Amino acid sequence: MKNLQKITSLLLALALLAGCGAGASSASSSATPTPTPTAEPTPEPTPAQSVSFNPLTGTTEADFTGCRPVAVTLRTIYGAQPQWGIAAADVLVQGVSVGTTPGMLALYGSADKIGRAGPVGEASDLLLQFALPLNAVPVHIGKNVYASNLLNTLAYQDVDGLHVGKTAFAFDTDRQLAGYREENCFYTTADGVRAGLEFYGASANGENAPLFRFAQDPAALPETQNGTTLSIAFSPDGTDQLVYDAGTGRYTKLNTDGTPLTDAETGEAAQFTNVFVLYASSGVKDDGHTRQYDLTGGDGLYLYGGAWRAIKWSKADATAPLELQEADGTPLTVSPGKSYIAVWGGYYGQTLAVTAADGTPQELPAKPALLESGIPDDAAAAAQAQLDAQQALTDAQANLDSATADLASVESELEEVNTALAADPENADLIARRDELTAKAAELNQTIADNQALLAAAAPQE
Repeated sequence: MKNLQKITSLLLALALLAGCGAGASSASSSATPTPTPTAEPTPEPTPAQSVSFNPLTGTTEADFTGCRPVAVTLRTIYGAQPQWGIAAADVLVQGVSVGTTPGMLALYGSADKIGRAGPVGEASDLLLQFALPLNAVPVHIGKNVYASNLLNTLAYQDVDGLHVGKTAFAFDTDRQLAGYREENCFYTTADGVRAGLEFYGASANGENAPLFRFAQDPAALPETQNGTTLSIAFSPDGTDQLVYDAGTGRYTKLNTDGTPLTDAETGEAAQFTNVFVLYASSGVKDDGHTRQYDLTGGDGLYLYGGAWRAIKWSKADATAPLELQEADGTPLTVSPGKSYIAVWGGYYGQTLAVTAADGTPQELPAKPALLESGIPDDAAAAAQAQLDAQQALTDAQANLDSATADLASVESELEEVNTALAADPENADLIARRDELTAKAAELNQTIADNQALLAAAAPQE
């Protein structure tokens, strides 16, 4: 009985670790758990300045004076790729909020930079905390309870498709006819964002503030080429990579299958001049499935020009700007260009690696510690082993049932073939079919025996 209780506890621990995917998001809409925001927000999120250059990239391709950035939550699960507008994004932020698939926030220096962006997903409080300090317009379809509480506390206006509908969002019928799920067919545009804001009496015009301290990075030494590949696993399901291209001077983001992450609108690959990994201690919020992060600061990595170095980062609260420092505490200078930011908890199932151009693995800072609500690796591993064992038994029973049914059909046909051969023993087609069925019957009998053995070994011993 004690062993059973221990296994149950471990399974519960893993459930808290992995979350419940899309189902968890739906559940959060009906439940209203006490919010546990990562950091206490301040009542005034509006930046104190406005810049004419692109506040997200530090570049001067247009005049951004009086333009608010736009932050679009993109769907990442259930066949959402390719996403619209992912290559056009000035900054891409990724981090796991619910389940094991990382959420994705595409940031644009202004609404004018958006052609189409989507499919639009549900907002999370984790990703919002990288948009609010910029006075960005949050654009999403739905939001978890923590994101809702955060925006309500700040009286911060978002553009939510559950409220404004087709005022700000459009539906791609051709994409649906091509086999995409309905939720992966909704997108927004520059005009849609403005119309959505007007619906609420708000505007895309307003102050902005630079995301980083931009200048050509004097400390970067690209000739070292010690950071040409970043491999980051947000879950055991797969590892994404960012690979440096010396020809472009940018990192190309790859999918877990090794193909480039491309834009559904233009076909272009998502590429970034700057790549950041922010280490953040994590656990589980009080709803039991949403991840909790300490976003007050920690260690980090900065990759630029094929080289990497350790950095520090800090953030005073939900609306405070992201501050980056060199390892010695001096302010970090970031080279102008597009950026990728990963929030990485380092908990069970998450891995991180950086390799040099010659394939040499780099020694990285130790992974962040867990929060009190986190699940230790040994407990998570034990729970995973229990789940895997149970799944193996479920699969064994399914395989046994399927093979048994197939064997009955094969034996019936084999009997008919043998009867026909008795009347026509030289028939080559019948002989070939008999041999084929005989081999198939032997294969099915072996499958039945193997799975019976697995089930028998797991059966309680009297």
